[in-house]
Amino acid sequence: MRISISGTAHSGKSSLVKSFLYTWKNYKSPEKTYRDLLKEEGLDHSSKTTTDTQERILDFMIDQLQSYDDTSKVIYDRCPLDNIAYSMWCHDKNKEGFTREFISKQITLVRESMRHLDIIFICRYNEQVGKTTEKENELREKDPSYIKEVDNILYSLYQQWMQNPESNVFFPKEDVPCLIVLPDDQQQRIDLIAEYVNPQGELFADEESILNPDNLNELEQLVKSQQASLDQEEKEKELLKKFGI
Repeated sequence: MRISISGTAHSGKSSLVKSFLYTWKNYKSPEKTYRDLLKEEGLDHSSKTTTDTQERILDFMIDQLQSYDDTSKVIYDRCPLDNIAYSMWCHDKNKEGFTREFISKQITLVRESMRHLDIIFICRYNEQVGKTTEKENELREKDPSYIKEVDNILYSLYQQWMQNPESNVFFPKEDVPCLIVLPDDQQQRIDLIAEYVNPQGELFADEESILNPDNLNELEQLVKSQQASLDQEEKEKELLKKFGI
């Protein structure tokens, strides 16, 4: 099974990947990440990112996804869905080169790449995580306003999936990964992941899985309990309107 832990800076992704690998020891995570690419090529990133950086990161992520098949047990720290969220932020800020045409091209690539993932677990921005990791490394974005804005965009992409998981601009019509928003607490995150991934690292059998249609009502209530307030949801919808989505 191919899993991604997605989210903005200061959302606890890296720590969760480590906890996951400790719990499910038959999984692996690629040794090289997009962060290594940024360092090796000296690319501008985060709020200073460029179209070149975003293209390089997306190409890197897609190549990495394609190097594993559906029999693999691999977990990624971020995926192309994260990349498009950052590019959309740049478009919203009218940054040079981030035209509607550029975003449309990137969305097409991201949509096709989703076929190479089975589950995307999303971590929301956590201010407490930010306080404990703000000095961790020079690649970590520190501006909370920027982080929250990207976090809202990523959550909006999740909302798009919730509204129509089998057909929307960000996801293919078939081979659509499941998207799950995780709670803030690290142990609760692992506990929730364990609702989907059995001790052998496989998706629970259909009759046991929370994804079983018989269990969708329970899943819907769980998702609702994790969603932001109605005001926040309206704000996210307004954001998507800017892109004509």
